[in-house]
Amino acid sequence: MIKKNLMLVFALGATFTYAQNTNIELPTEFINNTTLGGVNNGLPNNVQGSPYANEEFVLGKVYAKGQEPYNGLLRYNAYQDGIEMKTDKGIITLLKRDYLSAVMEGKHYRIENYKKNGAIRKTYFVEMNEGNARLLLKQGKNFVEERVATSSYSKDQPAKFEDDNSYYIITEGNPGVEVRLRSKNIIAALPDHQKEIAAFAKKNKLKMKTEEEVLQVLAYYNTL
Repeated sequence: MIKKNLMLVFALGATFTYAQNTNIELPTEFINNTTLGGVNNGLPNNVQGSPYANEEFVLGKVYAKGQEPYNGLLRYNAYQDGIEMKTDKGIITLLKRDYLSAVMEGKHYRIENYKKNGAIRKTYFVEMNEGNARLLLKQGKNFVEERVATSSYSKDQPAKFEDDNSYYIITEGNPGVEVRLRSKNIIAALPDHQKEIAAFAKKNKLKMKTEEEVLQVLAYYNTL
């Protein structure tokens, strides 16, 4: 009986803490006055998939340079590239600023510069490691329009969201460069020590086809 009562106390405590965190007040300089619309306005009712990396709001933290972190219920809108927060006043959106970042389900979302089609842009990335050279994951979503059957041999295809994830390597003072998870791409994205990295990868039989192998190589690179 004592054990059951303790479990009930812990559960009620967790629920109370969860509820408290929906009522936080972020400074106005952190909030976008125009939100992303929460559930993406204008979508068809039968759309498949989700525009969110995490559909449900999860307990996370918002970090601002020089301040204590703010607890909150967060989710990442991968289609519109924005971090949403659920409050008792509705859904708000964080401004996309370099000094703001967020942690959800162990993933650290940061605004970083990256190079695309010759232009420097900004977006949220999931930071996979720390150091001079970092692996970044871009969680993207593509929206595919509804397709109507053109003959009796085909079927209607409802609108849907599809994952469009990609990886980038970023080094100190440089924008992120998109890479594929393979040794040739990873080594080419590093500005120096390429021969040492190639030798290290060969010695340790790392083909860099997985996140784990790339992170091993970058950990070595960051010691050079």
